[in-house]
Amino acid sequence: MTSSANAALCGVVAAIFWTGLGFSVARLLLPRVLAIGAGPVVGWAIHSALALPILTLTGFSTISVVSFAILAAIGGGFLLLVGRGEDEDTASIPAWALFAAALLALAPAAAIAPKISADAVQLSSPIFDHSKIALIDSIARLGLPPVNPFFGEFGEAGRPAYYFLWYFSAAELRLALGVSGWEADIGLTWFSAFASLTLMMGLAVWLGARSSAAAWVVVLSTAGSLRAVLGAMFSDEQLYSWLAPPIGLAGWLFQSAWTPQHMMSASCVVLAILLMARCAVQRSESPKIWRRAFRFPSPRASV
Repeated sequence: MTSSANAALCGVVAAIFWTGLGFSVARLLLPRVLAIGAGPVVGWAIHSALALPILTLTGFSTISVVSFAILAAIGGGFLLLVGRGEDEDTASIPAWALFAAALLALAPAAAIAPKISADAVQLSSPIFDHSKIALIDSIARLGLPPVNPFFGEFGEAGRPAYYFLWYFSAAELRLALGVSGWEADIGLTWFSAFASLTLMMGLAVWLGARSSAAAWVVVLSTAGSLRAVLGAMFSDEQLYSWLAPPIGLAGWLFQSAWTPQHMMSASCVVLAILLMARCAVQRSESPKIWRRAFRFPSPRASV
């Protein structure tokens, strides 16, 4: 059975480690408010993408996971000391908004935690998708490349046909902290939800130039589908006569509880688009900067 304390430990360690690492890198590429908001996603993405091939070659064990994390932390600290971030006059994410995001992220994490009632254990419906917790245990137990713990849907015997980077990072938490795969899954689910909220907060505050924009991210993320309310009022036959059947696309609460790996993937895509756009703008502006610095005549002036 899972321990709430162990799951909380996984979430706290993940937030401190990946946020600190991500902020040390993001502050060199983004304005401060965006670096704070994108820090958790940047840290997870960079560390996981590097850790997977390196730990595959060196061996996946508690010592190797902890050693690589220590090296990453040292590298992040070095960047904080020597690097200089972008200075832009903009609002910042309030501390209370980050605290509200941490509280809201408890909802998807609680959805996959077992609920003990008398002599029974109750499980919420999202646990159906989180049955892939077996991937976490198989990676921690048998190493990399991962073996397939399932039959049928996720590939034949051998390598899994399902993508596993998110589960690999959960396996790192499992080995480093000595917890179970289920506890690591709960902790990483909370972190993924929290990271997606902070990223949206950073974008909202940066685009709106108002700290209060972060509050709207928390408020709007609690929105859900009216289908549940309408389902309580009408029968399924009546409901389906004028509403299409559900297809799985839903709000933040639903997606973060059922598929945190998709939530983290979507956060990485949004961040990648933002970085590409900013790099394109900076590249287009750099000739103007150099011409101004060295007093080169502009092409239009020469004509």
